[in-house]
Amino acid sequence: MAVALLLFRLPGGERQSPRAKWRAAVQLDDGRRGEPNNMTSGLARLGRKMLAGTAVLACLVLLLPSVSAQATQGAKVSKEVEEKVRAAGADDLLSVIVQTGSDPSQGHLARLRGRGGVVKTQHTSIHGYTARVPASQIEALAEDPEVEQVSYDSPVKAHMDVAYKAIRADAVYVASGGLLDGRGVGVALVDTGVQLHPDLVRPKGTPQVVEVEIVGHETGLADYYGHGTHVAGIINGNGYSSSDKLSYRTFKGIAPGALVISIRALSPDGTGYTSDIIAGIDWAVRNRSTYRIRVLNLSLGHPIYESYATDPLCRAVRAAYDAGIVVVVAAGNDGGVGSGFGTIDSPANEPSAVTVGAMDDSRTVTTTDDVLAWYSSRGPSLVDYVVKPDLVAPGTAIVSLRATGSYIDTTYHQFTLKLGDYKTDPKLALNDGVYYTLSGTSMAAPMVSGTAALMIQMDPTLNPATVKARLMKGAVKDDRLPFETGAGFLDVYGALAAGGFAKSALSPLAMLASDGNVYFQDTAVLWGDATWSLGSIWGRGKGNADGIIMSDVSASILQTYGAIWNNRGGPKSLLDNNQVTASGAIWTGTRSILPSTTGMVDNLGAVWGPRKN
Repeated sequence: MAVALLLFRLPGGERQSPRAKWRAAVQLDDGRRGEPNNMTSGLARLGRKMLAGTAVLACLVLLLPSVSAQATQGAKVSKEVEEKVRAAGADDLLSVIVQTGSDPSQGHLARLRGRGGVVKTQHTSIHGYTARVPASQIEALAEDPEVEQVSYDSPVKAHMDVAYKAIRADAVYVASGGLLDGRGVGVALVDTGVQLHPDLVRPKGTPQVVEVEIVGHETGLADYYGHGTHVAGIINGNGYSSSDKLSYRTFKGIAPGALVISIRALSPDGTGYTSDIIAGIDWAVRNRSTYRIRVLNLSLGHPIYESYATDPLCRAVRAAYDAGIVVVVAAGNDGGVGSGFGTIDSPANEPSAVTVGAMDDSRTVTTTDDVLAWYSSRGPSLVDYVVKPDLVAPGTAIVSLRATGSYIDTTYHQFTLKLGDYKTDPKLALNDGVYYTLSGTSMAAPMVSGTAALMIQMDPTLNPATVKARLMKGAVKDDRLPFETGAGFLDVYGALAAGGFAKSALSPLAMLASDGNVYFQDTAVLWGDATWSLGSIWGRGKGNADGIIMSDVSASILQTYGAIWNNRGGPKSLLDNNQVTASGAIWTGTRSILPSTTGMVDNLGAVWGPRKN
């Protein structure tokens, strides 16, 4: 599949360890924006009455097709490949991702060559490979006993000063005495590459940005598109270019002490192929020990064409999660398509991923005036009905690093900040600065990735599930639908203060029941501890903004479906989206019919401003 960057742009004394200093600070001030903190007791009171047990959960899985059931239903060839075969000539070569039960044998590869197939890449995070195969040979290839699934190598595309304070990253920095900055943690970034920028340069003798080329083989750092550099700055920029005595605004990343590993897997136009993204994930998993990679940022995606159980990109993400890497993924920028519901991208639909939607912080520090960005994709995911996004973060009009001379910089130069926008220097005020403004869920995701790096620095024993669960539990709660804002608004301070351990943190599945209500699987059961009840993760007031009242599950529903949460405000009529699925309804299990996400730069999606009705 082709992957696309999910991107929009809008105008416009004694030295203590970081963990010890942070814990001491939390004891003195664990409140949110000056409010009294009753975090533990308060969240405990949010728990709702519900029965939980493996027997009833299994009943739910039977009614909502399980991962294994979905993986084995139907033919081995995805619908998208079938359509490509019908449209192609017999000898046309199609790029496909072939998943096998184990590593493909030499006999299998010989049979592939005998059918005219040519291997492009053999993958390690999933069993299988990417190859170009004659259209007339796809069916025969799928019948090979070693083949589990044949998917299309779809195209993909790539999806700060006020935001830094809005998510309380500044409070964490102060509370830790500047020691909690992500140092010792590697954050891998699969994107368009990273340009050498003053805010990414570190003193001699300290780790510098590492560049790995999946596409392109130039010496040194490079970013011809300009997306990856901006994303890297949100994670790792140190604010050097806006911290002198003339600067009145400082643009700093969330984890300036972390090591960024730039895996360039997208082309100079911001697009690429699923196989290249998987190759990038393969590299991160293989080299995780060498570079201490604990976080992987994917500000990219493509529409959902199949279940996450068979989607090769989702399976690669799950492999990284299983290897101990927190995978943070942008939700997508298709919130303006139809009703906006059911527009989550792949691999954002992967349950193990931390899926991030975007908020518009109105360029103010307070969260009281924040609104869901109109472009931010909403759940549930198509085919499997995964409850996404998991949380939201600032994504609109985010100032970060400018990749000078890149496609974005030259084509949309009006988004480049002038020196006068952040420095008091009348003589040079109209000169170009070294930052520009972009918007999209691509910008929201790295804020969460940076936060994950801080959490892991403070406690290196955390597993990916616990990082995700604490991010969600520590988020600022709101009254929007779970399919819009997930567990709430990113709060760096709250995530670091949250406690609890999760064995698993797979996002729950949703179900439209015969009574017209939407039900969720119980996270307390899925995640292995009552600490992670739906009430504690999503809060008491979800849906109130739409006149929806959350209530306990009725006895009749529990008897039929098991340990799930009742959302009385989720009737099917609310979630129809006839511009996304062929049938016009999310709940029919159909895939996306969109050829690509609407945020693609090559269709001017990147320069959309405020929504036009």
